[in-house]
Amino acid sequence: MELPRIVHDEILHKLEEPQEQHLAEVFHAAEVQVPVKELSNAKKHVVFDADGIALKKQSKQTQKKLNCESTPLLKPSPSGDHIVVVDANKVEEILDAEEKDAIEADARMKTWSIVAEESVILVKLSIPMIMAALLEFIPDLVLTMMVGHVNPNESTQILAAFNLSGLVQMILLAGLLNGLSSAIDTLCSQAFGGKRMTELWLYCQAGLLMYAMCMPFTAIALLSGTHILVWLGQDPEISKIAGQFLFVNALAIPFGVIYSVMKSALQAQNIVFPFVVSSLIGWIVSGVIAYLLAFHTPLGYLGIALASPLCFIVKSLALVPVILQNELFQATWPGWKPHEAMALVPKISKLGVSSVLMVTFQMLGFSFISLLAGLLPNAGVMITANGIFTSIILLSFMPLLGICIGGAIRIGNALGAGKARRAALIGRIVMIGSVSISSMGMIGTVFVAEPYAYSFTPDPKATAVAVDLTYKLLPIIPLMGFTFGMQSILRACGKQLLCAKFNFVCMFVIGVPVGLLFAMQLNGGLAGLWLGNMVGLFVFMLAGIVWLYRISWDALAHEAKHNTHLNFGKAPAAADAF
Repeated sequence: MELPRIVHDEILHKLEEPQEQHLAEVFHAAEVQVPVKELSNAKKHVVFDADGIALKKQSKQTQKKLNCESTPLLKPSPSGDHIVVVDANKVEEILDAEEKDAIEADARMKTWSIVAEESVILVKLSIPMIMAALLEFIPDLVLTMMVGHVNPNESTQILAAFNLSGLVQMILLAGLLNGLSSAIDTLCSQAFGGKRMTELWLYCQAGLLMYAMCMPFTAIALLSGTHILVWLGQDPEISKIAGQFLFVNALAIPFGVIYSVMKSALQAQNIVFPFVVSSLIGWIVSGVIAYLLAFHTPLGYLGIALASPLCFIVKSLALVPVILQNELFQATWPGWKPHEAMALVPKISKLGVSSVLMVTFQMLGFSFISLLAGLLPNAGVMITANGIFTSIILLSFMPLLGICIGGAIRIGNALGAGKARRAALIGRIVMIGSVSISSMGMIGTVFVAEPYAYSFTPDPKATAVAVDLTYKLLPIIPLMGFTFGMQSILRACGKQLLCAKFNFVCMFVIGVPVGLLFAMQLNGGLAGLWLGNMVGLFVFMLAGIVWLYRISWDALAHEAKHNTHLNFGKAPAAADAF
């Protein structure tokens, strides 16, 4: 989701800023002066740029450029005969001493003092994340409810088609936009952090070119939505209506691309507020227009489908003046340089393809049940009921977003500071909080399930199946709560690959086959598909408990303390010393 990710990045930036300042102080404390003529033989040193920022180890081409573009960035001594570098051994000594002091300071604090302090911080971090998530979730929720009431006689079929079209967009369009956006965000942020402003704008232009290359394939896929869904075994009538939704939403592609690139350029500069404003304006304007078109013109449900492209149009237009008035844009925009930008496309592709696959894989894993629901008897009712149930689950998870993301940040900060005991305690707070909050969400779901389901469609069959499914699968909410909490700890400890392996094995290798067995062979229907998912979640929980029992927080803290921002390791070759 866009807004939670933006707010998360802003919170992360604010929390990391003091760490960056402290790191600069450590570098300065470890400064040594090396004669210019001996610089090429320097071992295990880090070079400062003109602003005191450490230059990371680069490729051999950087050494060849030392006497041209890199030379003005090196920090000379007052005499001009030496270059200021950082002795890696001194940095390690300082970090070792700080780690020892941090462990001793943490050991002197009472457990409940740490728990109370971190609980307050987590609450403060969670509130903006929850609000941002609601801002992203509620507009889609309102549009889905509107679709179910446009034509009461065909509400189930239309709502099922709307859910299927959303699934296709999530996999084809959202996966592409979010994946490439993640890669462009990373490169733009690195360029801004390295004060390479011209390069920042060239990355934006390269991003536009990359999107332009992908746009025809994405458009063809969306315009062929009906045939794709029929090929996947979905009901032909429902697939036909879903194809109409996808045809309208194809209009959003160019505006979504423009908005995504502008967002990357501004977000790299830590400018966040315009996104929140543009999103609010976009949803309000498009929501009102969609309502008028749906209920007061012959367009009907297609009027609601226009909300997405209208929203992207408004959001893009709202950000254009922000870009044009941006001081950095006015001072450093190099003009349109397609040849230079094209040279950067391979770099974006290398990072972007993996990001697209990662995002798409995550979305496909969560929405796979929606496709399988369309293979069951009475597909329209099953897809609609599954969409309502999924919406209930997502709503009950809103408070979890805050504590899981906030907990991941605080665990990472504690590990980076060498405070293993504090990190372990925060991990326990996150796990207890996740299970407790999701359990309360489960209890609340019991009371709101029936009226919530009826707000989507007047069809008694679909609502009855959705409510029955909710009551049968209530335990899945705290089970998912445990899983989300466990995933946040794995990310905070830098174990993303292990987390991905857990997800793949538990959700796909175990969850999908077991779900199909329950649904098809044992006549479990839609509930059977979700029971298979629950089995996968249960295995994930067991694996997570074993991992938590076996890990050494002290080892994780030592690793984080000595690897955060620093990559010394063994002494590099002279040509790679920079």
